[in-house]
Amino acid sequence: MFSIKEEGSTLKHISFTFSSRASLLFLNLLMSIIIARTLGPAGKGLLAVIAMVGSTIIVLGNLGISKFNTYAISNKSIEKKDIINNSFWLGLIIGLIFFFIASMLAFKFPILFRNIPRSYLLIYLVSLPFLFWSNFFYGILTGEQNFKKFNILNVIAQVIDLIGVILLLLVFKVGVFYVVVWYMVVNIIKALLPMKSVIFRNGLSLKFNSNIFKKSLDYGLRIFLTGIFALLILRIDLYMVNFFKGMAESGLYSLASTFGDVFFILPFSIVTVMFPKINAEDKSKKESVAKYSRISFFSVLILAIGTLLFIKLFIGLLYGQEFLPSVQPILLLLPGLIFLSTATVLSQYFLSTKYPFKLTICWFLATILNIILNFIYIPQYGMIAAALSSTITYFLVFGFHYYFFYKETKMGFYDVFVPRKEEIMNIIRRIIGFLRKDIKNGV
Repeated sequence: MFSIKEEGSTLKHISFTFSSRASLLFLNLLMSIIIARTLGPAGKGLLAVIAMVGSTIIVLGNLGISKFNTYAISNKSIEKKDIINNSFWLGLIIGLIFFFIASMLAFKFPILFRNIPRSYLLIYLVSLPFLFWSNFFYGILTGEQNFKKFNILNVIAQVIDLIGVILLLLVFKVGVFYVVVWYMVVNIIKALLPMKSVIFRNGLSLKFNSNIFKKSLDYGLRIFLTGIFALLILRIDLYMVNFFKGMAESGLYSLASTFGDVFFILPFSIVTVMFPKINAEDKSKKESVAKYSRISFFSVLILAIGTLLFIKLFIGLLYGQEFLPSVQPILLLLPGLIFLSTATVLSQYFLSTKYPFKLTICWFLATILNIILNFIYIPQYGMIAAALSSTITYFLVFGFHYYFFYKETKMGFYDVFVPRKEEIMNIIRRIIGFLRKDIKNGV
């Protein structure tokens, strides 16, 4: 377990990251509302599917390098300058390779990108090298435990994105095409921000180290495969809803899918801070992971209850009556999101050791089940089937993580799920204190 001083620093970083993630969510919510009300379900669905294609490519091509960057820098096992140089070259090379692959598929097999205009897709994918650079260099910032810079740069990029969407859709009143172009520009900006921060402080020699690349593959391959399976579980439902039911229904379901991001604010904040810290220590990893699993589960459970009570009012007021069909799939996703968020925290224990191949196999099995369920039931039941299939799969993923965590640590239900009173009060005090500080500074 962390010392009192280290624990205070950890909680401080978590509360700061939580606040920044909440800010990002709020900004993204505003942008989502503007897009939904100006472009309708079909326009929103098209943008969501194009962005989903980009995020899928990032997972398919990152080879676990971002996680390796965090791992190697936090435990100081490799020179930082070598990681920076490799990240630059790998982002460029992998980005160009996948751009050409995606372009070829778009021309040779257009059925794969059904309902997506080819020109829109290719314009967005021009930014692929920058998407990879963003992924790799934010991994470096996390490994440095430079959480303040990590969070501030993310918020700045999201503010820029929102300003552009407001100007395009509310001031100039243009269509989807120009928003796609803007998304491409924002991807470039999002990469340049962390690259400038890291390279300015550490330099860039443009020398590629093949030995370090081999080490990154040795560490990251299983994580890379798991990342592919996780992305398929999280995003294949939206793709299949679009494929079988069209843009309008995918636009409605994209709202349900996006709303799921709310449930990962605290788990994401915890794992962002916790991973480099527990990776740097040899003892008490399991106690630290169990503690933050308890806190995450309790917080997400409270959020789920609030969603159950107010989601219909929320959707109707902010998005309009035409988006009310999104309420049912959101409610069906709630149980699965609760357990998947807990699995996200538990996974950090395995990432800080050497990710067991048996857990990768479990992700593979869960992915196959998810695809089968979606393929069988989405053509008939649409986004309702997608939500139920996801919830079943999320619970299965959690079950695998809980089983292996218990098997290795002997920490059971009480350790993983039941928060201690002082833990909850400590987190609440720190978040409130941080927010009060923000308000005071704003005044």
